[in-house]
Amino acid sequence: MTTEQFNEDVDAAVAASRPTPEMSMAREAGEVISHMLGDGRSVIDPATTIWTAGAAEELRARIEDNALVGTDQGQWDKLDLQLRDAPREVVLLAAELVFLREHPLRPALPETRREHIERVLSHLEAPSTIPEPMSSWLTRPAGTAGFNPGSPYNKALWLHVIWASTFVRHWNSLPEAEREAARTNPWELQRVMLASGNDRPDMRNALQFLARPDVFEPISATGMKVKIRDGLADRIGGSTGETPASIDRDLLAIRAALTREIEGPFQFWSPSVRELWDSSSAKTPSTTGESSELNEPRPRHYWLYSPGAQASEWGDFSANSIMAIGWDQLDDLATYPSREAIRQALDVGETGGSMRNAVLAVWEFQNEIAVGDIVYAKRGRREIVGRGVVTSEARFEPARASFRHVRSVTWTHTGSWEHPGDAATKTLTDITTYHDYVEKLEALVTDEVEAEEPAISTPLPGYDQTAFLNEVYLPEDRYERLRALLTRKKNVILAGPPGVGKTFAAKRLAYSIMGAKDPSRVQMVQFHQSYSYEDFMMGYRPTETGGFTLTEGPFYRFCEAARADDADRPYFFIVDEINRGNISKIFGELLMLIEADKRGHELRLLYKNETFSVPPNVHIIGMMNTADRSLAVLDYALRRRFGFFAMAPGFDSAGFTRWQRDADSPALDRLVDVVIDLNAAIADDPALGQGFAIGHSFLSHPTGSGDDAWLYSVVEDELVPLLDEYWFDEPIRAEEWAGKLRAAVG
Repeated sequence: MTTEQFNEDVDAAVAASRPTPEMSMAREAGEVISHMLGDGRSVIDPATTIWTAGAAEELRARIEDNALVGTDQGQWDKLDLQLRDAPREVVLLAAELVFLREHPLRPALPETRREHIERVLSHLEAPSTIPEPMSSWLTRPAGTAGFNPGSPYNKALWLHVIWASTFVRHWNSLPEAEREAARTNPWELQRVMLASGNDRPDMRNALQFLARPDVFEPISATGMKVKIRDGLADRIGGSTGETPASIDRDLLAIRAALTREIEGPFQFWSPSVRELWDSSSAKTPSTTGESSELNEPRPRHYWLYSPGAQASEWGDFSANSIMAIGWDQLDDLATYPSREAIRQALDVGETGGSMRNAVLAVWEFQNEIAVGDIVYAKRGRREIVGRGVVTSEARFEPARASFRHVRSVTWTHTGSWEHPGDAATKTLTDITTYHDYVEKLEALVTDEVEAEEPAISTPLPGYDQTAFLNEVYLPEDRYERLRALLTRKKNVILAGPPGVGKTFAAKRLAYSIMGAKDPSRVQMVQFHQSYSYEDFMMGYRPTETGGFTLTEGPFYRFCEAARADDADRPYFFIVDEINRGNISKIFGELLMLIEADKRGHELRLLYKNETFSVPPNVHIIGMMNTADRSLAVLDYALRRRFGFFAMAPGFDSAGFTRWQRDADSPALDRLVDVVIDLNAAIADDPALGQGFAIGHSFLSHPTGSGDDAWLYSVVEDELVPLLDEYWFDEPIRAEEWAGKLRAAVG
């Protein structure tokens, strides 16, 4: 491999490691920055040129030379005074700088970001509305992309506008050749930013990321960058310096190194990454209710497998009831503890390449395939030659001349079938999650219309009310009330503020009613603004040949599976963020069919010439965040069909009290007391109310962490930014409670 090829592989791996939501958000803001660094036109009013030295200097002077000190006014009130009677181009410049400042904030609500821009635009003599596409950009839900800014960033509006104005003024003073170099070279752009005047690192870090998200991280605080860099510097042989460029170059090199051991996109605060640099970041019980937390039995997986190049080994493997893989330079795969260990063993030339597909195939063959899984053997991209059931664990057979890593397989079908479309070219691919694809293969090879149910080879673990109350901080009487409500109404919505365990409780509630952890009778989807009836129930989807095919959605399939089972065995369909979707659009005729007294009644379907009913053994559990102001009032038609159960902070529940006692942390005890008082203040605030309370999950950290450092992080990185959002128009009140929280863990 040449150096050029190696660098291309590294660049591709780094690009693939960046989460899509972050890149999409940065591309949106990048349109504004391209005008800032280019033709100078406004995105809000393209007929006006705003990114000029004159407009920037006037905006800077209005704020820096007319500084309004004191705490009797909020920062937005002060900006209103400073923009009074400002020229049109100055107001538009301020509005677009506010957009760039707030667009990358992960916790900021979309209506808050919009309100701040509209507040600035209100100073125009001829008011201007926010046009498309910026208006659409501002609809991004909170928590989906960007960075958590912290209190210093939130309170520094005037300093951010001053720095950005100074940079724009400096940019316009540069020769065109220097500006062109900065447009194409991210490190030159950073150098120009640093040379523009007194540095404001948090705002500069934000603009760097928005301008070049392929190079810079979505992290505003330099201290956080240094902490991450120092914690992972061993991946790159040590840090290279303390200048901004050194820190950012180190982070880029670290990201490249991590792509060799972490599959898929990641952020530095992703749990699998954060634990590598932050020793205090043990995983906290969350509201996600992931199956790993529940230790659920593993369902059957489906694999696409190549028995040698162009199925060269298929005759041997099918005759001897095995599947095997090459990479014969490796010893017994059981001796490699991690993917990185496999990569290093394969990388005999020490090129540093990721070898992503090879490493993944070897690791999955040894560690991920399980007895009972289904394997489809293929030849090239167009032919299936066999289907089998895995019957053994992986083993090493050193006596074989090649393909020494082996598993036993009962090949149930052998022959030749034309593959639907082009198959993946990899040696081994887990296709379990591609339900339509699996069903096509099952129908193609076995003549069965539907894939087999996800078989579970081990007995189902039991789960009852006691187990539920052990894990979910809900009083026993309220659990019994919730269970009775779901049994009676068939449909229930768990409503409450963030951190009260809605999603965490949903699957546990289902299992407690079943009496066992049976994932085959539980399914979860998440609604969003674009979710539709076609996604949920049934609709036409494009095919590879350019036509359309009628595809059944998850709720239709789930109801059919429940209908085919014993009517006394309950099934549970869980909908996260149920109030984010357009309910009438998603449910259609189901709005009647899901009613408890309409179960079994039939209606003709919109897309299919058949009648359909929702079986009596299907229950629907929805989750609704009461603190998200971006959501509309829930559809009244849906309210009548669902029972609503308020999930409140469980600090006084027996489960949390027991956990708090076992934690034996004075700092935790103090913080719990402050949060309880804080919740009382939030409940009494007419602009907020109980629906904005702080949930117990924020403070539900696993025991055995060894110190209370995580509490400080919860306060600084989660609670204080949340209060800044709640009381964005009352900064003194937010700072007062922030002080109390900090004092509790100090």
